[in-house]
Amino acid sequence: MRIAGIIAEYNPFHNGHAWHIARTRAAGYDCVIVCMGGHFTQRGEAAILSKWDRACMALACGADAVFELPALFTVRTADAFARGGVGILAGLGADALSFGSEITDLALLTRLASLRDSEPMAVSGAMARNLDAGMSHARAWGEAVGAYLGVPPEVLNRPNAVLAVEYMRALTGGDARMTPLAIPRQGSYHDAALGVFASATAIRAAFARGDVAGAMAAIPGAAWPWAMPDALHPMDDMLLYRLRGMSTGALAALPDVGEGLEHRLYRLCREASGREALLDALKCKRYTRARLSRMLTHALLGIDRAALEAVPHPAYARLIGIRRDAGPLLAELKARAAMPIVSRAAALRGDACFEWECRATDTWSLLHDAPQLRAAGREYTERFVVV
Repeated sequence: MRIAGIIAEYNPFHNGHAWHIARTRAAGYDCVIVCMGGHFTQRGEAAILSKWDRACMALACGADAVFELPALFTVRTADAFARGGVGILAGLGADALSFGSEITDLALLTRLASLRDSEPMAVSGAMARNLDAGMSHARAWGEAVGAYLGVPPEVLNRPNAVLAVEYMRALTGGDARMTPLAIPRQGSYHDAALGVFASATAIRAAFARGDVAGAMAAIPGAAWPWAMPDALHPMDDMLLYRLRGMSTGALAALPDVGEGLEHRLYRLCREASGREALLDALKCKRYTRARLSRMLTHALLGIDRAALEAVPHPAYARLIGIRRDAGPLLAELKARAAMPIVSRAAALRGDACFEWECRATDTWSLLHDAPQLRAAGREYTERFVVV
């Protein structure tokens, strides 16, 4: 049995994701397992659907099993996000890591990964000059490496290409023995246009403005039963309450906070009317919006650097959902796995990583109106889904 793994958010699952799974199978893999983030995303945003609904969508459209990427690894920079996902899939014994990317040349991706770990002086010098010129860190690196390799820098800075490089680093820097499989990405990550291969960004925007038909056209029909999101409230009040109760020392302990940013955050959170206004006030050339968004979500959840350092690697693989006919796959994974496979939340009671997952889900639940969605403890009351 040849097993391929995918690291994803599926926020929401769409036609491009279904195409990725199909292409992965066509590359010669019998089963596809997914390591999927939970209720907050890598960019620090609240997911529009529960992880159980998103798992059902993936299972209905070709995935065989969905495992959880814990919040301690999901709401992170690209390198930590990749390290967490690769760690779980490798621990499950997957044969390959399949990922969508604007760059599919594995030799180039390997070279880029190497440059991330060991920068030549020419790259370091150019990057320093770019930073001094006011570029963001990501753009400064992309411009420097692009000039060094003769590659258009705008290609290097695309979100999926950045993640692809970090996947290659994670594959080569640890004990993972998975073969990389780069699948050409369909559509643009931030493209606002709707269509068959619309981006998740465009689909979320369509739902937000009430264009349900336009959003659904970009989602496979098999996933429709779980695709309609409930309205989410902004995180404004919860976030500002949390921030305004934190000292500058506590703010300084948040991941991604440095260079005195805690002082600006302490002042501006007292002036801002909400999350988006605070992000607008904080954003500058040194700090991307995504980095600041993650920082605010860490504050909301109470996650500081000490919490992340206490769990440097995933220690378990938690099953979120499985296809009804995937019994042989589960037996194979249990035979291969180098880490515990957990399907019952009770088995994780007291685990530090899982406790943060519970807090993330309980916080996400308060963004809803429906009483059944607002109840705490859903990590214990929701069983893994079978489709």
